[in-house]
Amino acid sequence: MKVNVFINTALPEGVKPSSAALAKTVLAGLQRFSRAAGEVNLIIVDDAEITRLNKSFLRKDRATDVISFSHPQFPGIKGQPFGDIYICADAAQRQGRELGHGAMLELFTLAAHGALHLAGHDDNTLQKRAAMNAIAEKIARLYCK
Repeated sequence: MKVNVFINTALPEGVKPSSAALAKTVLAGLQRFSRAAGEVNLIIVDDAEITRLNKSFLRKDRATDVISFSHPQFPGIKGQPFGDIYICADAAQRQGRELGHGAMLELFTLAAHGALHLAGHDDNTLQKRAAMNAIAEKIARLYCK
């Protein structure tokens, strides 16, 4: 599986993630899909863009930290897109500060979180969210150097 990384906004000061490390983080989150054909796009955006996406596709008129969109896979078509993960750099900075681990680790945690959603994980209860966040942070710490 191919992971494309696009940084479409300014990143917080001192945050210079390796595209290769972000791609490995996404693949680790995808688990069972990591060897399948297809592509995942990881797109880093700002508050304004994530708000626009959240409003347009999820009918929520507010910024959020990460949004994942699954795309249907068509058997037999190699390289078919698998999904898109949008991460808000502004949210990564805010949350990293609040959680005390910084924007860089939060960016990687959000990449893993988005990939876990594409892999079928859900965080619609507090218990599921806590479990998913623990997995995402564990993956992020492996690749955020």
